[in-house]
Amino acid sequence: MVPRSSVHFAGRGAAEKAREHAARAEELRRELARVEREQRNWEAGAEGERLVAEALAVLEADGWTILHDVHWPGRQRANVDHVAIGPGGIVVVDSKNWTGAVSFRDDELRVGSRSMARELTGVAAATSAVTTHVPARHRSDVLGVLCLVQQPVPAREVGAVTVVGRNTVTDLLRALPTVLGPREVARVVDVLARELTEPPLDEALSTAAVPAPRAAARRPVPVRSRPRGPVRRRRRAVLEALLRAVLAVVALLVVVVVLALLSAP
Repeated sequence: MVPRSSVHFAGRGAAEKAREHAARAEELRRELARVEREQRNWEAGAEGERLVAEALAVLEADGWTILHDVHWPGRQRANVDHVAIGPGGIVVVDSKNWTGAVSFRDDELRVGSRSMARELTGVAAATSAVTTHVPARHRSDVLGVLCLVQQPVPAREVGAVTVVGRNTVTDLLRALPTVLGPREVARVVDVLARELTEPPLDEALSTAAVPAPRAAARRPVPVRSRPRGPVRRRRRAVLEALLRAVLAVVALLVVVVVLALLSAP
């Protein structure tokens, strides 16, 4: 016979298991919500990049070449959305398919109440990384642009980056002063296509998901290469001096020989 006092123990083990499973189910629901949110963000990002690519495509008739989804130099798992090369220079474009009202306050970009300083720094960092592969003479012609897919804002400089809406991004590039001729454009395209389109070793991430350095310059300071011109001039001067010395010696020997012949009986 089971004592009445033990009745309250009935089902305790099953109830404990039910609580454990309920906690696990809640954890899985939160994880599922997070994954679905990330999925929506990736889908929105992909759609934004496609829309900006379509907008930039019209520039090809004006002598521009657009590279899409290229490798971010120096970062194995990151990419750069678009790089446009044309008469106006080299433009690194990062697409942002954000929702919400955009505002500018004291040289700061905000979406809703959130500051986008980190995202702007990421665009500047990507621009600097691409600049390292641009021929030295054209490194001052590189511009970083953050293109807002949904917000039709006019072009505005925010720190090191120009912010512009997708509806006017082509106007921005067309308005840039001409700094590259057709041959120079072809040369830069060849260099960047070779350097930036090599497949990364791992899965590429969007620039929005990659931590960025704290600061970057809009017009990055060109990496100074060894000055070859002065070195070549010095070498040429040394060779010319040696040649003159050799000619002087030969002339002296000729004079000596002639004098010797003339003085011979």
